[in-house]
Amino acid sequence: MTAESPLPQDSPQPRRRWQFSLRGLVICVFVLSIVFAFASQFPRQSLFALYMTLLLLIPLVIVALIRAVFARLGIIADDRLRSAASAQHGPIARALVRPLCWLGLWQSKAAPSLLASLATAIISTITLIGLWPLLREIGLTLALFAWQPMAVNYTWANAGSSMSEAFSSGGYWQRLWQWEAWSVGRWWLLFGIVLLVWLAVSTPLRRWFRTESVASAVARFLDFAPWIIVLELAFLIGVWIESPNTVPEPSTGFVVGIFSWDLWHWDCWLNRGWLIRGAFPTLVAGAVFFAGVLRWRWPVAVVAALVLIPIAILLSIASTVAY
Repeated sequence: MTAESPLPQDSPQPRRRWQFSLRGLVICVFVLSIVFAFASQFPRQSLFALYMTLLLLIPLVIVALIRAVFARLGIIADDRLRSAASAQHGPIARALVRPLCWLGLWQSKAAPSLLASLATAIISTITLIGLWPLLREIGLTLALFAWQPMAVNYTWANAGSSMSEAFSSGGYWQRLWQWEAWSVGRWWLLFGIVLLVWLAVSTPLRRWFRTESVASAVARFLDFAPWIIVLELAFLIGVWIESPNTVPEPSTGFVVGIFSWDLWHWDCWLNRGWLIRGAFPTLVAGAVFFAGVLRWRWPVAVVAALVLIPIAILLSIASTVAY
């Protein structure tokens, strides 16, 4: 018997055939069945939540465009799309991953540079704070229109007056900018503390944990900024899912009762309104943080995200009261 000779370097590579994972298919069908079963019980809320996710694209696209301009000018190195194209996925998976990478919602295997990550964090935070008054008015108008379609003339009349106030009053913008700077700061505080605790535990044991360097972990944390945009706006959308006639903070206080530290008890996170607002967004963003930033395995990341839900809601209630 003769051994097979290797193919010459210039010979065409065999075409890759489609391969489907039965386990992956079963998991996808199972997850989708749960989502559709839940959505069928709340059709109006589910439809509203679906098209309100388009509100998330406004700041994410703006941040991505600013990053693209900086990368074109050579200020930062942005290799997200290059890493997405070179990822070991099929063509369909690459087509789905590519826009997520461009929006900053996909963590690559290689940690980004500190400069590019810092630019992402600064641009994302400033964009979210700057657009907050406009996003709040647009979302409130769409919420009233979705839940009260018969009052369309009244809705658009109120929207016109609110928009006029937003664009003409400097104090209006300043008040909402101040609130949003305070509000978004709680997410940087929460995830920053989690990162510091993990680094303090894992750094001395890096040989056994095989974790990334501190610089890589910090870079991934800063690059997590687009998910903070998603989390913050998802909390905002949850206000209108529960009560479409509500004007969000800081016009209304979302504490269980009134503004009082006496009501900031350990189980106030079980309030129905806060669970609607924060349970699912915290689960998704938390799982991405533990898996993408801390590099935990997905099952462990999901469990950690579940534990994070009451902590995130308690912090949100506390920050509202403190403001």
